Amino acid sequence: MIDLSNIKTIIFDLGGVIVNLDLELTIMAFKQMGIKRPERFISPGLHSDIFLKLELGEITEEEFYSGIRELAGVNIPDKAIRDAWCALLTDLPKERVRLIEKLKNNHRVILLSNTNSIHLSYFDGMADGYNSLSELFDKVYYSFKLHDHKPNLSVFKKIIALEKLVPGETLFVDDAQKNILSAKESGMQTLMITPEKQMEDVFRPLCGDD
Repeated sequence: MIDLSNIKTIIFDLGGVIVNLDLELTIMAFKQMGIKRPERFISPGLHSDIFLKLELGEITEEEFYSGIRELAGVNIPDKAIRDAWCALLTDLPKERVRLIEKLKNNHRVILLSNTNSIHLSYFDGMADGYNSLSELFDKVYYSFKLHDHKPNLSVFKKIIALEKLVPGETLFVDDAQKNILSAKESGMQTLMITPEKQMEDVFRPLCGDD
């Protein structure tokens, strides 16, 4: 069991840690719209440049929709693209919201997510009892607003500076090994979430829940 006694700040990833994801749902949705082999430009670890540019805030939502139509070679309405792109965001279990609330009693809890403005509008409506994720966390940081993203070491250094963190007293929680390695390089303590070890499996005992 991880020891939180010397931890003052916990930084959580969002997708795959707090929000459950299923990329296959987005791939299937794109196929249903007539896009042939959408996995060629969106698959785990292999996204077309247009997805990365959206994640870094380098293009607008309108430019993203136009880019998808160009990639697909199909004239698809913006809303259909948006719905398909957000289909991968499946749910945010209520228990995880309650655990974050309990962790905030003794720790500063921050969100650091590689995400985009389109997904954020969906994420914000998923936290039980909250109008937005910014209400649930002490602070939120999104790649499309930072114009930087994990696993770049620079994004961890940026958060450390902005929040005046002591890296050794900071726990970073993510489901991607490359992000964990960068956080370790910054001096943070780390915890990797896996399909066998979900967020609630780790933090439920630490919060005094059976």
